[in-house]
Amino acid sequence: MKANDYYSWLKDNWAQTGLVLAFYLTLFLLVFVRPTNLPVFLILLQTPLYMLHEAEEYIFPGGFGRFFNRDIFKVQEENGPLGRDFIFFVNIILIWVLLPLFGLLSTVSLSLGLWIPYFTVFAGVSHIALGIKARKIYNPGLIVSLFLNIPVGTAVVLYFGRTGLLPNVFWNAHLFIGLGLNLLLPVAGSIVYRGYRRRTTG
Repeated sequence: MKANDYYSWLKDNWAQTGLVLAFYLTLFLLVFVRPTNLPVFLILLQTPLYMLHEAEEYIFPGGFGRFFNRDIFKVQEENGPLGRDFIFFVNIILIWVLLPLFGLLSTVSLSLGLWIPYFTVFAGVSHIALGIKARKIYNPGLIVSLFLNIPVGTAVVLYFGRTGLLPNVFWNAHLFIGLGLNLLLPVAGSIVYRGYRRRTTG
């Protein structure tokens, strides 16, 4: 297989690959990182937990892109604004690159990774907000958000508060970084939507 073939395969199977990686990453972190550095373990753990979140969004039951196009953008066409490429690049850049990168950098300075649990909490809360906006009881990603991302992320933030790593858990730069990265997503989505409308009406 050529490099382009691997790239094409990854674009089709990144969520499934992430599900497998989540299992092995969690196992690795539990065996090698948790016993030696609990704060770093808690930060790095957010990556495999978020990969489980992605699995619910795009595998079991999947359909987050379709939900967003139809229930948020109100576009019924099969090839809506939120396409495969946008979903792929957003998830790869944020979850496969930024989260593990800054998780690893937290081994040098813990402050470089303290925004990550905030990010996962706000990402989970956004699914609640999307459900309210769409007037839907369920949207893909909500279950993992409610039972893993929000409670685990919140517990990690509170742990960092108790240990003094975050003197004020409700007012710090890490909170605003996590929130800001989440707010970038609807901004990017609106740009994609406007581009889609221009193409379809032009």
